[in-house]
Amino acid sequence: ISSSRVSGPLKSRLEQLKKPWWREPTPLVLQHSETARLAIDAFLEQGERGYLSAIAEERELPFLSTLDMEYISHQRNQSFPDPGAMKDKEADPGDADTGDRFSLNSELTSGTYFPLMSDVLPPELELGWPGTPLLTLSGQTQATVIFQRNKANSIKDLVRSLISRARTVIAIVMDLFTDMEILCDLLEASSRRHIPVYLILDEEYLKHFVEMCNKMALTQDSFPVSFNMRIRCLSGDTYYSKAGKKFAGQVLEKFVLVDCDQVLAGTYSFTWLCSQVHTGLMTHFRGQIVAEFEKEFRYLYAESRAVTSFCVPDPGTCLSSWNTSKADNCLLKPTQGNDTETLSPSSSLSNVIPVPVPIPTSAPSRPRPVPALGPILIPFRLPSRTQLRSHSRSRPSS
Repeated sequence: ISSSRVSGPLKSRLEQLKKPWWREPTPLVLQHSETARLAIDAFLEQGERGYLSAIAEERELPFLSTLDMEYISHQRNQSFPDPGAMKDKEADPGDADTGDRFSLNSELTSGTYFPLMSDVLPPELELGWPGTPLLTLSGQTQATVIFQRNKANSIKDLVRSLISRARTVIAIVMDLFTDMEILCDLLEASSRRHIPVYLILDEEYLKHFVEMCNKMALTQDSFPVSFNMRIRCLSGDTYYSKAGKKFAGQVLEKFVLVDCDQVLAGTYSFTWLCSQVHTGLMTHFRGQIVAEFEKEFRYLYAESRAVTSFCVPDPGTCLSSWNTSKADNCLLKPTQGNDTETLSPSSSLSNVIPVPVPIPTSAPSRPRPVPALGPILIPFRLPSRTQLRSHSRSRPSS
């Protein structure tokens, strides 16, 4: 009976593609795969054994790679297990397997309410945010691609030059940041030129950034508040299984937003390896497309958490094997009402009055909080000679 069952969608398509006499094209299916969801839930509940069992039962291909399974297993182990459950597992492993099977096959669903929009206020961009200039919004999109193989145009040199020419704001989203030269450029821009600097890092790789800060003797007392900088971290989307297990992805977006006027986006990470030996590319954008990056950054900033401590594990502990849950407790600020840090006294924008928050006109498919803008930089322009003449003519004669 089991042999007569229809194969899963991926396996069925592969079987048709292997038939040399089959000439009819297979229709493209873009819908959600329920078979894949069942297999992932089984992996979270019972590990690789449960995943392979679910794959065999659904007659589907083992779509997860070894790298995928290692990542999910690592993220799953970061969650804090129930001490009572751990003792029960140590006492009777068989009972634990029975419980896992019951949890997987149960039809019970969670009674927890998950609202689409949080009632917690989003963090403010309190160091200042200029908004996208009108010339940028009305200008035509321009794009220039820079490849790392072209040694005449170094990606790192381009990043550093844009940072040095920044005038109003620097906003960075990066997965891995261990380049000391670029960090010094950001420190100089924020402290010497009083440019607001916002930095969002991937939560999984945050420990490597903290290690670099400790090597540079940047302690919690002097960094980053005194440098007019805000550092936050973020994880990717979270996958929830039916039984309540979950794991989070990573932030793999990499872009540098300068003055809300130009953007560098691509595969380049702020590491020595990327600047010297790894291949990669960056695209330099200007024009209307910059507004999309500006909006995306504000979405990510609203979902991120503040990094308020820069401590590292004991010297005898290998940093590469540092548990992520320990890093969260040590580095991240707990979520509270309004996650707003104290305004830096060195900020040149501390005396500017905040203005109302503009809400993006086109909302993404997944509702996300929009961060409140801090002080807005509005350049003061002298009236033109034509305006002065028209004004003087309109004045009544005495």
